[in-house]
Amino acid sequence: MKKIGFLWLLVLYSSFLNAAAPADFKLVKTSDGIALYERWVMHNGNKVRELKVCFNVAAAGVSDVVSLLKDAGKGSSWNVRSSQYKVTKTPDERVWLNYIRYSLPWPMEDQDCSLKYFYNTTAAATGSHTIYFESVQHPRFKNVTRLEGTSGKWVVDQLENRQSRITYQILTNKSGTVPRWISDPIVYDNIITTMVRFKSLLQHH
Repeated sequence: MKKIGFLWLLVLYSSFLNAAAPADFKLVKTSDGIALYERWVMHNGNKVRELKVCFNVAAAGVSDVVSLLKDAGKGSSWNVRSSQYKVTKTPDERVWLNYIRYSLPWPMEDQDCSLKYFYNTTAAATGSHTIYFESVQHPRFKNVTRLEGTSGKWVVDQLENRQSRITYQILTNKSGTVPRWISDPIVYDNIITTMVRFKSLLQHH
């Protein structure tokens, strides 16, 4: 019964993500085999940016992605500007909690988020696995902006010749208060560098 409930949760969450962002993604930057896209969508009553990153990686599958996401020791190595990366296990190996704090340059405040990850170990008929994440409650800290309403997913698609296609999507409740001409270059550079590091660690797992 628990398994049925978990699978139903995944179906509902997938439907939510698809319904929340109907606009088309636009390519904004490519670097080192990483393609970054964005689109602006209505989410929880606010117009917010949703980011998507795509890249191919050799000899790495969903178990490698999950293992790296759960590795607290390597978390700060691939998460650019992260000063804390904590992982809390749950009785279900398909579910875990993740707290990340980011140290950002002035005039931006430090940011943090607390996420719950969950996924189904069985691949879809297409050979695709999806790992979902969403915000959960966590104690707040002074002078740190909480990234609330964060949700997204990692999708691992099996390709030919032992290649995998990794797609990462994320959105939060609100856009930043810093003007976009200041924040956009920082956002783009941070996520590109983060994914370059993530890809490198996957390839050398």
